Amino acid sequence: MQGAIRTKKIRSGKRISRKASSNLFVLSVVWYPLVLFLIFWVGVNFNSILLAFQSVNVDGSRQFVGFDNFVAFCKNAFSMQGSGTQLMYSFRNSLIKYAVSVVVCMPLYLIFSYQIYKKCFLHETIRAISMVPSIISGYVISLLFVNFIQVGGPLYYVMSKTGHEWFSLLYPTINGKSPWIALATSIIYTIWLSFSTNLLVYPNAMNSISPDIRDAAKIDGVNNGFTDLRYIVLPLIFPTIETFLITGLSGIFMDVGPLIEFYYLSAPDYASYVGYYYQVQVLTGNVSQYGLLAAGGLILTAITAPLVFLLKWCCDKFGPSTDAGGDK
Repeated sequence: MQGAIRTKKIRSGKRISRKASSNLFVLSVVWYPLVLFLIFWVGVNFNSILLAFQSVNVDGSRQFVGFDNFVAFCKNAFSMQGSGTQLMYSFRNSLIKYAVSVVVCMPLYLIFSYQIYKKCFLHETIRAISMVPSIISGYVISLLFVNFIQVGGPLYYVMSKTGHEWFSLLYPTINGKSPWIALATSIIYTIWLSFSTNLLVYPNAMNSISPDIRDAAKIDGVNNGFTDLRYIVLPLIFPTIETFLITGLSGIFMDVGPLIEFYYLSAPDYASYVGYYYQVQVLTGNVSQYGLLAAGGLILTAITAPLVFLLKWCCDKFGPSTDAGGDK
């Protein structure tokens, strides 16, 4: 009897020891990212919320000012004086960039991805070329792009040989051209650079479609490319499309674009984005502006968050259904 009790205690102790070892292993893996999360996400965001209601003095001391920072940011956002001019342009450009990414870029990405998925002529070559910007350093790519389009660059040489006058695409107003050209240049560069990511994600999502579904669709008369893309492919990869839509909208006011590489901290107001505006203000402004910027961040979050949830609801409610490959 005593031997059986001793054996039971030994087995129970081994189980506790294994459980403790397992817990220690999990803790050893989790503690470091958990600490980083608490410091750099919870701590930083909590401090930003407090900072939105405080004024920071030159010596670093703070004092509570209530909603004064929120009022000042709203007034600045609707004024066309000082930094308010850049902020107004930044709001407009950020909205335009997201609209272009949804209305123009996403259909292009899907069409190109579908052609690669269907193994069009030279599809491997097209995919390899599109991967080049993601392989080479972003700074190097932007430097090559700027030198290619600037006055005196290869594009300038080609245009001059054809008898066309060339001008700076990054500072068009210097040559009396429309400031929209600078915004269009940065958007086109972003579209070109983002092809590598999209031509990797979308074809992989399409390749995950079961061959049985494709065979059944052929029996039902889905034979041409447009019908296949419309009724089979898009409904089945819609969760991937939805993810891109939501993440794009959630980061609409955080996007810096290629402006740091193009201009560093001296981009003209008409080419700025909200994310770039914030970077410039933090890097070049004084500490007394931190409370104002923190309040602006909360205002932008209050604007973006409901829109993200609304977009998510619309996608779930009105997005294509996988039932029989048709719409809801």
